[in-house]
Amino acid sequence: MKKLKTCRSCGSSALMLFLSLGRIPLSSVLSSHQLAIPEERGSLEVAFCQRCSLVQLAGDTLENPRAASLPWAEGEGLLRELPNGHRIGPQTVAVALEGSNPVQLQEIAQAGARVLYLEPHPEQARAASSRGVHIREAPFNRSYVKALLDEGVQAEVILANQLPTYSSDLNGLFEGLAALLDPEGVVVLELPYVRALLEARQFGQFAHHRLHYFSVHALQQLAHRHGLRPLALEELNTGYLRYFLGKNQPAETLVGRYLEKEQQLGLTDSIYYLEFASHTAAIREALVALLTELRARGRRVAAFGASTHSMVLLNYAGLGREVIDFVVDSDVNTQGRFLAGVHIPIHGTKKLLEARPDYLLLPDHPSDEIPPVLEAYLQKGGKFVVATPHPEILKSPIPRSGR
Repeated sequence: MKKLKTCRSCGSSALMLFLSLGRIPLSSVLSSHQLAIPEERGSLEVAFCQRCSLVQLAGDTLENPRAASLPWAEGEGLLRELPNGHRIGPQTVAVALEGSNPVQLQEIAQAGARVLYLEPHPEQARAASSRGVHIREAPFNRSYVKALLDEGVQAEVILANQLPTYSSDLNGLFEGLAALLDPEGVVVLELPYVRALLEARQFGQFAHHRLHYFSVHALQQLAHRHGLRPLALEELNTGYLRYFLGKNQPAETLVGRYLEKEQQLGLTDSIYYLEFASHTAAIREALVALLTELRARGRRVAAFGASTHSMVLLNYAGLGREVIDFVVDSDVNTQGRFLAGVHIPIHGTKKLLEARPDYLLLPDHPSDEIPPVLEAYLQKGGKFVVATPHPEILKSPIPRSGR
C-alpha cells in the first residue's frame, strides 16, 4: 500500500485531503480463527483534486483492487439506451472488460454481436461463459490493446463498466479505450455518482477497494484528455450513473444539465467537500450519543448488513460489542463470522426475529420495499435506527413489499 501524492487523473499536486475515517480493516468480515490474528488495516483518507475535481482515496490504497469486489448496477436494458441511434447487431464488435455484468454480455451476444470478454480472473470468466461470448483471460493494458489492434480489432461498443472506479492507471485505461474504440463507437461506464453519495452523507461508501468517486465534471476532464467525451448518461436507481462516451458524436442535453447543476452546487469547489467532512463528524457524534443512551436505558441494539459500508461505519464510529449485540445478514458466506475491526458476530436474518432486539441499526434509510424479515421485525414491535443522512429513530411506518 502507498500514499497518494498527485492526482491519478490530471497529475496535479493540488490535492486537498478533506476526510479521514481512521485506520479501517482491509477486509469486511473475519472467521473465528482470525480474531486472534492482528488485522491488516489502512488509513482511509479521501482527497479532492482542486484542478480536475476528482474525488479519490489518498491514504493507504490497495495495489490491485478487483472488479469482483464491486456490485453491479442495473444489468438489463442496455441495448435500448445507446445514444445517437446506435444499434447492436451481427456486424457489431463488442469488447467487454474485467468485471462486466454477465447479463449485459448475454444480452449483446443474443443480439448477434461478436463479444470479446477480457477477464483475467477465471472465476469471473466462468460466470459469464455463454454462447456468443469469447473469453480471454487477459488484463486490459497497453500491451494487450496493441495486440488487439494488431489483430484488427476495432470495437463499436466497449463495456468498461466500473473499471475507472478501481483502476490505479486511469490515463492508461482511457488511452487504451480511445485507441480500441471505433470512431463512431461508444464506451459504456457504470459508476457510483459522487454527488448522490455526498448528498446522502454515505461516508461508509468510501472503501479501500474503491479508488475513485466520479462527478460528471471529473469524468469529462479525464475523457477529454484522451479524445473522448460524454455523449449521454442515464440515471440508475442504485446511486449510479451510466455514461456513454464517444469521440465525435453530438452530446445529449442531459450531460450539460448535469455539468451545470454540479457547478451550481459547488462540486467543483473545495468548500463543498469540507462541509461534507464536517457533517460526517457530526453524524458520528450523534450516532454514538444516541446508541449509548439507548444502551444505558437497557435497550438491546443489533445492526443490519455485514457489508463494507456497515464495517466502515461502525469502525469509524468506534461502535463494538459493548453497544451492538450482533449483526444480521442474508449472505450465508458471512454468517458465523465477525464484522472486521469491531468483532461483532454475524448471524442469519432469522436471528432478528428470535432475539428481537429493541432497535436495529441501518446504515441509511430503507427503500420503500424492505425485505420481509425486516417487515416482520417491525410488526413485532422493533424499531429502526438509521445512521445517515443523520442519526434518528424512524417513527414513520415503512411501506410493505409489493405495495
